[in-house]
Amino acid sequence: MMRLANRGLCTGIIVLLLLATVALVVMPGCGEPEKAAVPVRFGILRNDLHQLAYYVAREKGYFTEEGLDVREGGAFNAGPEEMSAFAAGELDMGLVGTSPVVTFASQKMADVKIVAQANTEGSAVLIRAGLEGEDMASFRGRTIAVPGFSTVQDFLLRLALKKAELSDTDVNIIVLKPPETLAAFSSSQIDGAVCWEPYPSMAVNDNKARVMLTSHQIWPDHPCCMLIVASEFLSKNPEVVRKVVAAHVKATDFINKNKLEATDMARMFTGQDKNVCASAMKNVKFDPDPDPVEIQKYVDYLKTAGVVKVTDTGDFVDDLVDSEYLPRK
Repeated sequence: MMRLANRGLCTGIIVLLLLATVALVVMPGCGEPEKAAVPVRFGILRNDLHQLAYYVAREKGYFTEEGLDVREGGAFNAGPEEMSAFAAGELDMGLVGTSPVVTFASQKMADVKIVAQANTEGSAVLIRAGLEGEDMASFRGRTIAVPGFSTVQDFLLRLALKKAELSDTDVNIIVLKPPETLAAFSSSQIDGAVCWEPYPSMAVNDNKARVMLTSHQIWPDHPCCMLIVASEFLSKNPEVVRKVVAAHVKATDFINKNKLEATDMARMFTGQDKNVCASAMKNVKFDPDPDPVEIQKYVDYLKTAGVVKVTDTGDFVDDLVDSEYLPRK
């Protein structure tokens, strides 16, 4: 009888333990397995100083603090490359220039939204070392390189020429990617160039060119790189997008409040000399708030150039820019 009683007691204890285990599993917050974070395939432009906030957010753990699983989906050599990856469904979010975003979105080659800004300004008009001249009139009859026709830098050049009462026929405008401009200055292939940082600072540091005008002097607070998201990803994961934007804003605040450390991080991100990064950082304004009015100025230019074929540029920009996900002030 004693053996049967002991067996019954043991069975009862086992049953109680099993019931307790089940209770722990089903009780909210008690042993409930956490859901895996939604992976975010993130695209950037290779070694682009304007996109420093991504590197800061990653290295400072801001993505982790937000409970995110951000994975580098690709480091691209040019904006159209990155936008093609969005078009192919290979990226969820990323940092890229305004020009390819507007071009791909307006031509319905990629369905994306701008949810934050990376920076404004950060470009410069350069004149080859040894050439005389202190204003844009010095370029009359000379060759100037831009990264591409209808880019922000191309628009900056045309604005600067207009202010100097020159037309685009008064100069010879050619297309060269910023890395190619350094060699082109050395071989006297070009007399001037418009490019984004850190290339102007690299050219000055190497005594290949000097700055004629910064983009701030041509168009203050002009839009540059943007944080974008694929519309389908946004519709399915709005809170994930909100957290990515929050991490981006934290990183931008860090850059603005910790100039020395941010400059050192810029050196590691771009692989450039510390003096180059220090000079370049002075020419870039890191600001997460996109300005639809300034973006529309650029879209208007693209429409005039025939690149953007939309009926109303204001409506187009209103649909493209979604600032809802920025942290409330």
